[in-house]
Amino acid sequence: MKANYLRVSVTDRCNLNCRYCRPSKRVRQLKQDELLNFEEISSIVGLAAEWGIRKVRITGGEPLVRNNIIDLVKMLSRIKGIRDLPLTTNGVRLAEFARPLKKAGLSRVNVSLDSLDRKKFARVTGRDSLLQVLRGIRAAREANLEPIKINVVILKGINEDEILDFVNFARGKSLILRFIEYMPTNGSEQNSWYFSNARVKEIIERRWGTLKPLPFSFNYLPARYFKIDHTKVVLGFISPISQPFCHLCTRLRLTAAGKLRPCLGLDLEIDLKKSLRGKNRDYEIKASFDLAMNEKLKERPEPLYPRNKYMFQIGG
Repeated sequence: MKANYLRVSVTDRCNLNCRYCRPSKRVRQLKQDELLNFEEISSIVGLAAEWGIRKVRITGGEPLVRNNIIDLVKMLSRIKGIRDLPLTTNGVRLAEFARPLKKAGLSRVNVSLDSLDRKKFARVTGRDSLLQVLRGIRAAREANLEPIKINVVILKGINEDEILDFVNFARGKSLILRFIEYMPTNGSEQNSWYFSNARVKEIIERRWGTLKPLPFSFNYLPARYFKIDHTKVVLGFISPISQPFCHLCTRLRLTAAGKLRPCLGLDLEIDLKKSLRGKNRDYEIKASFDLAMNEKLKERPEPLYPRNKYMFQIGG
């Protein structure tokens, strides 16, 4: 199995403070000179494309807080071999950036949205920005950054009562709705937030009837997609805890600091910065990609959890 998908985190900073992503305690953030610059990111992606990477997703933190992000999108969109260039965002700045992103060559966006209630949204994210996110989704539709996927993390005791509201929200706007199981990170004590996707599906089927599975495709991973009968609503379920998909995963992760990770749940990181500046750049980076993929393919007990990093530091 070869890697064909690279997730590229461009910053560990964010303009929200989601409870499951960033800890309540203060954690050191990267300084500007610790980040990969755009030329370095473009060089790594260009080499990766030669070795079979076809999809590159721009992530963070929140990628739209990185200065001059449009310039990076332009650079990556011109790399031969990259067929799909999406971006995952919290949507707060999306209204401002949607058209420039599309013009720069971005394929589409995923938007993280964990509540449709303003008070609850502020409780989860630390900021009253729901209306900005909704405007951002509308702007993305108008800019044709589609299909737009809405990523929802259901947290027990916080937003499980909004599951049907999310379905109705997606139904009215031709959005793909994806429910993602909460994954504890860095020894998080918040295992009480876990709410399985089996229960999410059960709640939806009680209202809408049995969901119809869409034909399986490796292009859909890690989500399993279903349709609500007699509607155009497409639902995805990403279940890293209850239904781990490690044996099918072909993605690698590049952190904002230039570390290559084989997996969200593995703490192994391979520093590419030294290789970028070495005499045998191409050879060393290729060796790092091969090592990451070999580590990925090793059999391990599932599910895996990142033990030493928080989600915002990895680019979850």
